[in-house]
Amino acid sequence: MAVRLAHFSDIHLTARPRGWRPRDAFTKRTTGWANLALGRARHFARADEVAAALRRELAGRGFDSLVFSGDATALGFPAEMTAAAERIGAHDPALPPGLAVPGNHDVYVTSAARARLFEEAFAPWQHGTRTSTEHYPFARKVGHVWLIGLNSSVPNFLLWDASGKVGAAQLARLRDLCAALGPGPRVVVSHYPLLMEGHRPEPRWHRLRDWAAVRDTAAACGASLWLHGHRHRWYWLPAAPNLPFPTICVGSSTQSGRWGYHDYTIDGRHLTAARRVFDGATGAFVDSESFECELK
Repeated sequence: MAVRLAHFSDIHLTARPRGWRPRDAFTKRTTGWANLALGRARHFARADEVAAALRRELAGRGFDSLVFSGDATALGFPAEMTAAAERIGAHDPALPPGLAVPGNHDVYVTSAARARLFEEAFAPWQHGTRTSTEHYPFARKVGHVWLIGLNSSVPNFLLWDASGKVGAAQLARLRDLCAALGPGPRVVVSHYPLLMEGHRPEPRWHRLRDWAAVRDTAAACGASLWLHGHRHRWYWLPAAPNLPFPTICVGSSTQSGRWGYHDYTIDGRHLTAARRVFDGATGAFVDSESFECELK
């Protein structure tokens, strides 16, 4: 029986008031706010409207599961996180079950990661099989498909650093988890790409720092597909000599002019993907490109 998944990412919702505190002046939140004020906010001026339309899509198109690959917020404030989870419907029983992992904006500062703001706000989309007391990775079976949530986002201190890391400890847990899973395609969901367009690593300060080790571990664990966001323009990469399985970047689901999400049907190990994009004139999503690939 075929499985249908909705994949969306990088919605970057915010809230008013955000909840600034004096100590935030000495963190990346200040430079992030400046970046918003200098133009980034314009790219997400209709994000709330698009998120509302996306929520209607998620509820009404017969999906078996939702997949969210992170960056719910702009600056990782608690108020933003709560608002984002509410607006996208993470606690709405009318929506299909979901699986979610944080993006780098969701752990923008160390306090956000320590307080587990993302995990609390998106708790209904964090259920799954684990082989340790650590939160990541975890797996959930949808039909014959295993969805595996892997956290690749970490707080960074340098103002220009937007890189990520999975880490050796989490990779060891991934090996243990995959050894405990039954048969079926294994779809890894994480925020960061392994490779960008052209099968090339991302620039140093934007990439997954341990991408090669993550790639090799995922391949050894039988990964069939890698789903991610982080880069705001969508693309997909077939398997290649430096990429053992296909990867798909859904892009930003709410950024003006790039807004969209993917509707996947996995029949056996064949994936059919339909891209749905937001029509600014009608306020609804419409069909766009499509592609197909075989899962490893």
